[in-house]
Amino acid sequence: MKKATEAWLDFAHRDLEPAKLLVDHEYVSNAVLFHSQQCVEKCLKALLEEADVPVPHLHNSIVKLHPFLLEEAGISLSLDEDELDLLDAVYIDTRYPSGIGLLPSGFLAKEDARGLLKIAEKVYRETVTRLSG
Repeated sequence: MKKATEAWLDFAHRDLEPAKLLVDHEYVSNAVLFHSQQCVEKCLKALLEEADVPVPHLHNSIVKLHPFLLEEAGISLSLDEDELDLLDAVYIDTRYPSGIGLLPSGFLAKEDARGLLKIAEKVYRETVTRLSG
């Protein structure tokens, strides 16, 4: 595995771990959502790096990064369109106050955070498996 790939994967893991630690604390569910989204984004970038596909400098862009995997690297992950859309939707809405949050309060419930964390864990495991094999 390339050194740059390892760095992306390490940073993905550093986002996954705090999300796992915080998932049972509803008050900070927005942090769980953000770190879960970041984990997935960095996993996609790790896969692109390892496939020698230039990693685009995009943020809040899992929907934009995912096609790079398919078209440029020939890699398919088990992410459906709803998961991709959800991952992109929580990036800004969970970081800053706004009038257009995912819920009227702007925060999702603990159960929603758990769901997004499961997606991040799935993508992280799948990425590690691909890069290890």
